[in-house]
Amino acid sequence: MARTISEIKRTMTDAFMADPYIREQYGLMEGSTFEGSFSVVSIESIIFYIIASCCYVMESLFDHHRTEVDEKISRAVVASVPWYYKIARQFQYGDALVFDDATSQYRYPVIDESKQLVRYVAVRDRGTSIQILASADKDGIPSPLSNDVLVAFKQYLNRVKIAGVVLNVRSLPADNLQIDVTVKIDPLIISTSGIRITDGVRSVETAINNYLRSITYGGTFNKTKLVDAIQGVEGVADVVLNDCLYKAAHDAEYRVVAGNDYTAAGGSFCAVGLSNSIKYVV
Repeated sequence: MARTISEIKRTMTDAFMADPYIREQYGLMEGSTFEGSFSVVSIESIIFYIIASCCYVMESLFDHHRTEVDEKISRAVVASVPWYYKIARQFQYGDALVFDDATSQYRYPVIDESKQLVRYVAVRDRGTSIQILASADKDGIPSPLSNDVLVAFKQYLNRVKIAGVVLNVRSLPADNLQIDVTVKIDPLIISTSGIRITDGVRSVETAINNYLRSITYGGTFNKTKLVDAIQGVEGVADVVLNDCLYKAAHDAEYRVVAGNDYTAAGGSFCAVGLSNSIKYVV
């Protein structure tokens, strides 16, 4: 934001009065002010005013230029992964799009967040195409879009996307995980059946489920972080993680997670059979 002429002039006169050589040549005392030492119509004051006025004009022009650039940037479409994430979240089920001549883009005439059913989005650049995973929300957990909503969502994306870009849009159930783990416990806190003695909660299972829910939609399951989550439970002395198996919606059977990481095909994770796959030892 451009400074006022008075502010610019004040900056210059303060520096002028602070210069020891200037004070010596003008015979000015320490602490003297410009206004108290020079008349408004003095040559010094007039020169500073002219320079300040020129600076003000330049700063105002720069401000105007910045505003024009910002406006052009806001209208420009940068088809990046974050951009596709943004437009996917803006989908409104049941509303028609209108074409905005000013921006040459489709948009909704009225924003209605109650109609924005897509709550979870993961965008992956596959090189020759863009993959978009999307889910609704059910009790704070990702849930697949209904077929009607998914059809409308795909049509919406085909309208707003960049021409020529191939989109692969999916909405799938969470990938199932079977976690085979041996947990050494303190029997004073956790029973051998995995129940916390004070309140009856299965604290290890809760920690596992909380970790899986904390993974960003479209993110990666990490065995090390899973072990850390279990070890953070009160009463857990040690953890031995055996096999972790996964099954995506399109898989017929479970497969072993190779390596330390696994990225869900469906975007999220759901642990199954924990009461049978966790072994508690003292």
